[in-house]
Amino acid sequence: MAATTFGLFAVLLIAGCVFHLFFYRTWRRNRELNEPFPASWRQLLEDRVPLYRALDTSRKRALERRVQLFLAEKSFYGCDGFEVDEGVRVTIAGHACLLILARPYSDYDEVRSILVYPDAYHATGTESDGYVVSETSEIRAGEASTHGQVVLAWTECEEAASNPDSPHNVILHEFAHQLDYLDGSADGAPPLSGEQARRWQSTMTDAYEHLLNTLEHHDQPWLDPYGATEPAEFFAVLTEAFFQTPASLKASQPAVFGALKDYYRLDPTSLRQQT
Repeated sequence: MAATTFGLFAVLLIAGCVFHLFFYRTWRRNRELNEPFPASWRQLLEDRVPLYRALDTSRKRALERRVQLFLAEKSFYGCDGFEVDEGVRVTIAGHACLLILARPYSDYDEVRSILVYPDAYHATGTESDGYVVSETSEIRAGEASTHGQVVLAWTECEEAASNPDSPHNVILHEFAHQLDYLDGSADGAPPLSGEQARRWQSTMTDAYEHLLNTLEHHDQPWLDPYGATEPAEFFAVLTEAFFQTPASLKASQPAVFGALKDYYRLDPTSLRQQT
């Protein structure tokens, strides 16, 4: 009898472990998506995510589903006394989920927390010249880490929400870094394979070198110079341009625009014409 009870317990334990490892996340997400999308969230998307207004009905629902999961799974924390309310959460989630509107939601599985400062904030770090390690301090509008954390300055987020024609969008920028981290390194190339990876490498290398040469000769750059800092920043700044000023990017760098279009699986120029 004892052996039978133990065997039954072992079977149930194994079944529970298998369910948790392979099925629980899907079950939990399906349960979340069975809940109606709040009308107040939909109004916030209308008011604060300009591209949402240009989406057709099916894509609006797709964005809403991603926002719904994002808000259910990610933790938000206010810093320096900042209060994270519903408007803050939906604004950030709405812009962040534009990057995965036509991509799998699982691209954000590793994102765990979003820290929000009221304004640009001081960040400290260390740097070494090989012999001496010194502490650095700089003012930042946002940052992302490989540990699934995103930090944002709310004033910069508000600017992105209120000025759709601005070339800058700190939310898109920092969440582009999270996509870059998916393959384990911040190298300016999200996970790709086969011909797409080869085309990305060739296109982005040529474009990055072109930007560096342009700046070196003091010519007018086709991208925010911050993109020339390193390949990881190049991808993040390109992502901002792709969603914020797609027509300009397409005209100046059609191959780059095409690579981003293939990766994000949508064409923002058609949406921009409707905003």
